Amino acid sequence: MLLTNIVIGSTLLFFMKISITKFHLPIFICITGVLYFLLRKNEKKKDIFSSILLSLGILLLSIFISTFMFDRSSDGNTYHKDAIGVLKEGFNPVYESSSDFIKMRKDDSKNLTEYSIWIDHYAKANWIIAANFYSFTENIESGKAMNLITIYIVFTIVFTGLVEILDRKKAFLLSLLTVLNPITVSQMFTYYNDQLVCLYLFLAVFYLLKLDQNIKDKDSWFGYILTFILLANMKFNGLGYLLVFSFLFVCRYLYKAYKKKELVLTFKKLCILFIPLFVISLVVVGYPTYIKNTIDHQNPFFPLYDENGEDIITLQQPKKFLHMNNLGKLFYATFSKANNLRDNDDTNLKIPFTIYKEELTPAMSNDLRISGWGIFFSGLLIISIVIFIKNYKNYKQDSFILYTLFITTILLLLMSESWWARYTPHFYLFILLSLYLLFRYGKRKALTNLYTILIIMNTLIPFLGNTYYTFKNSIQIHHDLKQLSHQTIIVNIKGMNGVLYNLKDYHIKYQLQDINGSELYYHYLEYQE
Repeated sequence: MLLTNIVIGSTLLFFMKISITKFHLPIFICITGVLYFLLRKNEKKKDIFSSILLSLGILLLSIFISTFMFDRSSDGNTYHKDAIGVLKEGFNPVYESSSDFIKMRKDDSKNLTEYSIWIDHYAKANWIIAANFYSFTENIESGKAMNLITIYIVFTIVFTGLVEILDRKKAFLLSLLTVLNPITVSQMFTYYNDQLVCLYLFLAVFYLLKLDQNIKDKDSWFGYILTFILLANMKFNGLGYLLVFSFLFVCRYLYKAYKKKELVLTFKKLCILFIPLFVISLVVVGYPTYIKNTIDHQNPFFPLYDENGEDIITLQQPKKFLHMNNLGKLFYATFSKANNLRDNDDTNLKIPFTIYKEELTPAMSNDLRISGWGIFFSGLLIISIVIFIKNYKNYKQDSFILYTLFITTILLLLMSESWWARYTPHFYLFILLSLYLLFRYGKRKALTNLYTILIIMNTLIPFLGNTYYTFKNSIQIHHDLKQLSHQTIIVNIKGMNGVLYNLKDYHIKYQLQDINGSELYYHYLEYQE
């Protein structure tokens, strides 16, 4: 509720020509607390206040951790921090372009507008949330708190649902593995938003599955609505996946209603729900993105999927992929050695569950191209398919599994760039659903435990690597920034515009210029990876 209120409230204030301020976050927290109290007024007041206090605790802890852990990623320090920074400084995406706003600045960075095309046209929910945190804390790194908060949100909601079906230990472990996967753990301390798309898509699918069991569950509809608003405005592909899953599950709901002779009534109720939801998500909250893109460029997803737009894929894929179809790319990206395509352009196939020394460093990347779902994912995928085949007798009771797998497979085959793991969060549903089947119906405990351990190991490699190096380098970065506080330095940011906001947060004055020869400059991204 809090994150959704931040996005909706900030956008409505944009329409009123009120930009993000330091007062936004505490006001939204108070509004959310009141709304929560009213929605739960029939429960014990002690439980309501305990829930609110716990939420505030999670909020503060997430801000503390995120402020300490510096984002050193490429995307994070280019257009993500740039967008968050200008929103915090007063940029209003409803009425102006970021390039015009940046040019009006009086500081030395007023001409850095190379990322304006992304800031103006991409979905903005995560930037708006982060900018609210940034305005309150005066530290741009604090905005990453939304990552940890989202992990907590999705974990607790999935756990409370699974505990009704599985025993507590299995429900806890499956929920934990849902939110801690190779994509989320590699990006949790960055401003990459693929992790958020992954988490909110899993949450949306979870709600759709719950509604498949009971379409009259009001709490699930409420959670789904909040999730829809956030995910629809996180990223273009997030909206696409959300619409596909939602449409096909709604078709399933209508088919069930038809069999019960309730088709017309159910259809009317779904229309009453989805029409205003689309208006709020895409027309109101999505106005600075989808509506403005349509008005200015006749394409809601500009600059992508446009003949005059930007191609962000071709130069980032192996050369051999240029001559492959979708299935071929997906096969090589899944069954090859981990490779981030920075040092070489190879996609070398390997035997599943084998591991090579040269894979370890790429596996810790925030944006692993080849074998992006983890070093052991190819083997886990094969096992998951075997599990699905062996459990065919259980699909009468859990028919939603086959249906979800069908949707996932269709998306993998139809999407042209399914090979790039961070763009295909639904692929990991193969692992999660197969583990669910083992936890619920598996009779061989040793095999279930082995499969679970392999999944954990697949996630631990990027998790431990990213956490260790982020923590280690953050200590050094904090030390350096404090040493430079209130000084004037020469900076060559090499396109990493987001670094400038870190300097501003530590009251460091800077001069931008190209550096030649051996002259020193400050650039914290060059610490050890």
